[in-house]
Amino acid sequence: MWFGLSVFAMTLLAARRTQEKQLAGSISSLAMAWLQQGIALPFIILTLFFAKFYWPSELPTDFWVIMAFYVFFGAIDLYCYFKALSMADVSYVAPLMSLVAVANVVGAYFVLGQKPTLHGLLGAALIVCGAYLVNRAKRGDIHSIKTNRLALFLILLLVIIRGFYSNIEVFMLRDSNPTTFNFYSSVLTVPFVLLISMLFIRKRRTEYINYWPDLAKGVRKHYLALAFVGVTYTINMIATYQAKILSPDAGYVGAIKSASVLPVVLIGIFFLNEKVVRMQWVGLCLIIAGLALLAMN
Repeated sequence: MWFGLSVFAMTLLAARRTQEKQLAGSISSLAMAWLQQGIALPFIILTLFFAKFYWPSELPTDFWVIMAFYVFFGAIDLYCYFKALSMADVSYVAPLMSLVAVANVVGAYFVLGQKPTLHGLLGAALIVCGAYLVNRAKRGDIHSIKTNRLALFLILLLVIIRGFYSNIEVFMLRDSNPTTFNFYSSVLTVPFVLLISMLFIRKRRTEYINYWPDLAKGVRKHYLALAFVGVTYTINMIATYQAKILSPDAGYVGAIKSASVLPVVLIGIFFLNEKVVRMQWVGLCLIIAGLALLAMN
């Protein structure tokens, strides 16, 4: 059951990531960091009618303490991802995101005490090798070497952070359920990220002088695409959370979702006119092989 939910979440993730890349060209990455979940909130609220809802007083104090850390690190995660996506090709960012699979497995060991098997360790090693090859292939692009280097730094920071906070959410899921947790985490994350964005804008007023008018224009122009992001985000996260509850190792769910690298890159080639060299294909094959070994667990 958990494997099927993970594959379903992976499919939705691939579709959403592709749409987000197209939106990144029209809507500021600073806005997408909070707009992604903000636009999903109406759909998230609808899901509350399909499962038991836990009121704040029904949840233990530990739930809210962990939630505070979760929201803080989640905000940094969102900003790093959308900033990197606005700077580099999706065929460069997407393979690097596969490193999250390794971080999830390592994080599950230190945070949850879930020990990976030999297949899991070998799969993680293949993913690292594959991501390295993809990254090295892109370094040859002299026209984007500076932006790719910064995007690499942002993704690596994201990987480290996600290895920690994606596993602490299991504690909160055990105290509640996927729909309740998804609601509270989004309701708290959106205003927090928005506040950070406003402080950032105030500090660089000249750079973001038309931020709000441009954002309003972008939302009106791409409201259907944003609605698609909201729906897929909502269903994707609920499926992911449920899979983590049922899975023998929470890190394996993230590993399976990282298989979205291949369809995302293929979409980048056929629909976004992005180029993928031979070394990247080799790297992608290693990533998929590594994910297959992780899935065997």
